Amino acid sequence: MTEQSPEAGAPSRGRLLADRLADLVKFFSQRLQVRVIATLLTIVTVSVSVTFGIALWQIRNQVFEDRIDAIVEEFGVDARAAEQSFTATIGSNPGNVQNTVKSIVNSMYDPSSSVVGVMLMRSEGQPASGIQILEPSNGPTALREIVTDEIRSQTANSEALHWQSVSIPNGDRGDIPGVVIGVAVTVPGAGNYELYSVFSLQAEQDLLSLVTTVQVAAAGLLLILLVALAIVLVRMVLGPIREASRNARRIADGAFEVRMDEHGDDELAQLASSFNQMASSLDEQFTRLQKLSKVQQDFVSAVSHELRSPVTTIRMAGQLIYDKRAELPSTLQRSAELMQRQLVNLDAMLADLLEISRFDAGAMALNSQPADLADLVENVVEMAGPLAREDGVTVTIERSGDTFATVEHRRVERIVRNLLVNAIEHADGGTVRLDVVGNETAVAVRVVDNGVGMSQEQADHVFDRFWRADAARVRKAGGTGLGLTIAREDAILHGGEIRVWGVLGEGSSFLLILPREPGAPYVAPVDVEVDFDLLLPEEAKEQ
Repeated sequence: MTEQSPEAGAPSRGRLLADRLADLVKFFSQRLQVRVIATLLTIVTVSVSVTFGIALWQIRNQVFEDRIDAIVEEFGVDARAAEQSFTATIGSNPGNVQNTVKSIVNSMYDPSSSVVGVMLMRSEGQPASGIQILEPSNGPTALREIVTDEIRSQTANSEALHWQSVSIPNGDRGDIPGVVIGVAVTVPGAGNYELYSVFSLQAEQDLLSLVTTVQVAAAGLLLILLVALAIVLVRMVLGPIREASRNARRIADGAFEVRMDEHGDDELAQLASSFNQMASSLDEQFTRLQKLSKVQQDFVSAVSHELRSPVTTIRMAGQLIYDKRAELPSTLQRSAELMQRQLVNLDAMLADLLEISRFDAGAMALNSQPADLADLVENVVEMAGPLAREDGVTVTIERSGDTFATVEHRRVERIVRNLLVNAIEHADGGTVRLDVVGNETAVAVRVVDNGVGMSQEQADHVFDRFWRADAARVRKAGGTGLGLTIAREDAILHGGEIRVWGVLGEGSSFLLILPREPGAPYVAPVDVEVDFDLLLPEEAKEQ
């Protein structure tokens, strides 16, 4: 059993956090209502926090300053009264002085007025006096410890009042805020002393806590009301937008009859009106295009069917003439050959037009069964052998991986034949290589030649109907201009695709990708881009 270090789990936690963050970002990006409410809530929260914070800070300062002024005034009155009492003790005996000092300290102690402690402390650094008195105090003895050396130094060396904020111990309930204030006094015959009073600010603290609670409650209520208002407003605005989006998706699926409800004359009503106008226009245009497409399909289908019989008759007659061409004069033999070739092309064109009309009508269906695509490719290469030898083109096959898939044999053979014949026609006596590669999800057939190649613009139009990259090029294998179009439709019918790539002057590459099961998701086993130098003969590579 192995132990995993804490660092080993860090990447997993990091990825999990990143995934959750990505999900949160996606959630916000896909919901306008959530973004609007979150934005409004953030703005209002910051605004309310700043406003109420400033107000609370001002209230706190004002309450504190007013209370300090009251404390200073109250203590000043008590300090003057104490000075007068101390002056009256001149010439008295130590006992009278002690009683007077104690009486003054007790009279200043008043918990009901927030005075929680009074103490008289002898100033440091003075010689012994004739009268020795105890340092009286009233209140908890722990209060003497909150009088710091700093305030004692300031008080002893000045005739002014000095105060300092302190924390007053309050047992198990924790500390409470307070103020200690002091003044220097002289006790006749006893020396210099410092008189201190400790004032509690618990009442002011309770007041500020109440104000804070009220403000927080008011801010929370305000936020709730604003969020509720934002939700109502957002729903009012986004409701028609959601309806328009939902209806737009239905129109994209072909339901051109959908319409939005129009209420009032505001911008949302104008949106509904504009949407309905657009839907009506699309419905009219689509209906018109459907009619035109139907007329076109019917025309192509009818013409193709009507021409089949006369073309078949003409081809049979032409075949008889072609078979007897040796008996014809030399001037007519060439005409018989040309007529036979064009009749073959015409027959192939009619077949292709019928096939295209079926694709356009959506009447195509697969009759699929398991097959080894490598064997199908070998059969097509064998059938195209005479054309390759006539053009001086070398055709090679390479297979890799599991090449079995569920396909319709006839259509796949037609795709590969179109791609192979096209490659042979444009190889210019070079090399054509067919790679049959399979992975877990798909089987691919890549047809590569090192001939004339093609530009990106030509590659974008190579599957267009009746399009030819070079109209002046003579095709030895005939050709109707529909072969690659039909090949692409056959691939799409299987749930696959055909990719094309080329470099002008270097070669072309066509990649047929078929999923192992029709319509299943797949990943391309190979890339359409290749190194054309690999097709060159060994002599050319050495040069």
